[in-house]
This record gives sequence, C-alpha cells and structure tokens, in this order.
Amino acid sequence: MPTPFKISEVLFSVQDFMTKDGNISPELRDFYKILRDKMNDFEGDLFIEDIEKLLLETREQVGNISPEDFFQIDEAILTRYRNDNSDAVNDRIHQFAEDAAERAAAAKAARLAEHERKIEEARLAREEQLAEEARLAEEARLAREARLVEEARLAEEARIAEEARLVEEARLAEEARIAEEARLAEVARLAEEERLEEEARLAEVARLAEEKVRLAEEARLAKKAKQEAEMDAGALEKQAYWDAQSSNSPDAGTGQDTEKSGFPLSSRMSIIIVIAAVLGGCGVYFFL
Repeated sequence: MPTPFKISEVLFSVQDFMTKDGNISPELRDFYKILRDKMNDFEGDLFIEDIEKLLLETREQVGNISPEDFFQIDEAILTRYRNDNSDAVNDRIHQFAEDAAERAAAAKAARLAEHERKIEEARLAREEQLAEEARLAEEARLAREARLVEEARLAEEARIAEEARLVEEARLAEEARIAEEARLAEVARLAEEERLEEEARLAEVARLAEEKVRLAEEARLAKKAKQEAEMDAGALEKQAYWDAQSSNSPDAGTGQDTEKSGFPLSSRMSIIIVIAAVLGGCGVYFFL
C-alpha cells in the first residue's frame, strides 16, 4: 500500500527545487504560494493522486510556468519515495509529463491561435480603419466639392444681383435725370410764362399810364376850352350889354342886328356856355 505524503515534506521538496539556482522566479513563487494554500486546506491522508490533482489545479492557475519547471517540481516531490513506490511513481510521472506536455502544446497552440486571431483582428481593424479613413477622406472631398460648388453658386448669384443692382441704379439715375430735365423744363416754362405775364403787365401798365396821360391832356384841353368858352361868353355878355346900351340911344337901329343873326344875343351866349360845359364834362369823364 502506498505511503501517504506529509505536507511539510512536499513543500520542502518544492522549496529545495526553487532555491537550487539561487534565484526564485515570480512564476515559481506564485506556484509555491498557491500550492501551499491548497495543501493546507486539504483534509485527510495525502497520496500521490491527491498531489497530482493539486499540482494540476495549481498549474492551471499559474499559466505561465514552463512544462520543464512543472515536471521537475513533480520529480522533486516524488524522489524520496521512489524506493517504496518506484514503478507506480515512475509510470505516473511519465504519464503526468506526457499529459503536461500535451497540455503545454495545446496551450501553446491556443496561444498561437489567439496570437493569430489577434493579428487577424488587428489586420481587419487596420483594414477597417483604412476603409473608414478612405470613406472620411471621400466624404471630405465630396463635402469640399459641394462647398466649392455652393461658393461658386453664391458668387454667381452675388454677381447677378450686383449686375441687377447696377442696372436698377442706372435706370433710377436715368429716371432721375429725365425727371430733373422735365422739372427744369417746367421751371423754364413757368419762368417764361411769368416773364410774358410780367411783360404783358408792364405793357398794360405802360398803356394805362399812356392812357392816363392822354386823358389828362384831354381834360386839360377841355378845361382850357371851357375857360376860353367862359371868357368868350363873358366877352359876348359885355358886348351884348354894350349893344343893348347902344340900342337904347336915339341913334340906335330898330333891331337890325337881331334880325341879321336870327337869334337874340342872349340865346347865343347860352348855347356857347352849354357847349363848353358838355366838353368839360366829357374830358373829366375820360380822365377818370
């Protein structure tokens, strides 16, 4: 019957292997700590099957330990018990080494597959990145072309609007010029009409002034004629008086002067006075 293992002896064998070169790698240090915790938690007698199980569990938790180190740890644990269980131990060690090698090869293959998968993912990611960069570059190019087209369109619209504005300004300027010419023509027409009206007014004023002078002259002449008529009437009246005195004298005639004229002297004087009065009244009427 196989001899059970002591935990202290197993751990001592692991420590002896770990310190034989003087340097303890981080992987072996982790392996030893996990194996020690598992053995301390183990209950009952510890046989080779239990140690192998604990070693495999520890190996799975410390994935970066090499198969050679793992085999030598196992060999160090079982060396002191070879005399009693040499055949069984050797068979188990070799089987365990083969299993460990297979697991290591599978792990390596898995690592290679994972590495290739990551390379493929990186390649696909790179291709996707390049495709995305190309897409963004194409979108940027199209956007730039669209922007240039839009800028050209806006520039053309601005040019057309500027031409329309200049045409409208020219039209308004022409309308303003025509309106100004019409206004100046109207001003000139009104000025000409005003000049003609002023000339007509001045002509009328001159005519009225001339008419006034003429009427004044006629009035003066009528007044002079009236005065002369009155003087003639006075002279005639005196002459009549003296004629009357002469007719009352013994040598006076028998009314021959009256008969010769056909009118009495007093009647002739009255007619002269009336004519002079009428002429003077007409002259004053035209003068006013």
